[in-house]
Amino acid sequence: MAEIHPVLKNRQSRRHFNGVPPEPEKIEAMLEAFRWAPSSNNRQPWRIIVVRSPEAHKRFDACLSETNLQWATAAPVKMIILGHPEEQPERNGQQRYLLDLGLAIENLLIQGCALGLTAHAMAGWDEEKALANFHVPKPFRVGALFAVGYPGTLDGLHPEVVKKEQAPPARKSPDEIFFWDDFGQKGKA
Repeated sequence: MAEIHPVLKNRQSRRHFNGVPPEPEKIEAMLEAFRWAPSSNNRQPWRIIVVRSPEAHKRFDACLSETNLQWATAAPVKMIILGHPEEQPERNGQQRYLLDLGLAIENLLIQGCALGLTAHAMAGWDEEKALANFHVPKPFRVGALFAVGYPGTLDGLHPEVVKKEQAPPARKSPDEIFFWDDFGQKGKA
């Protein structure tokens, strides 16, 4: 198997935090990495809300699914990733701003990992609550919610969360996801 950059292979989205807030310069570096992501026609259809105050944490947590409430409330920093569909208009029925958000999110994740942080994206949240709780104007959409901090221990976590954290990292085999010339056509580079 080909070697890849260690930060890519070692990046993990942990669900445990030690409670120590990341240094402001590390958050700034993550935000700057997010800002420098590529986007179609350089439109940069993204915004990010960094949640720090206790009151804002409560508003953030009120948006989470029950599963994410089992662990994400302990994160010292939380983020809301927003996309603006009109800044990157639909093309051929495809919401192109979503690709741009994904590229920016990956930059944020990789930069956080390189700084010794864990940044965990969540899919279990209520978009309407997030938009209302943080006074986000239309037509912005929520792309992801993040929990950010230094990794901690599994002590005190819900048993279901501990089980997920203890599972070894896994990826599908190359034969399942890499095709050559036609879908399903196996081969080598």
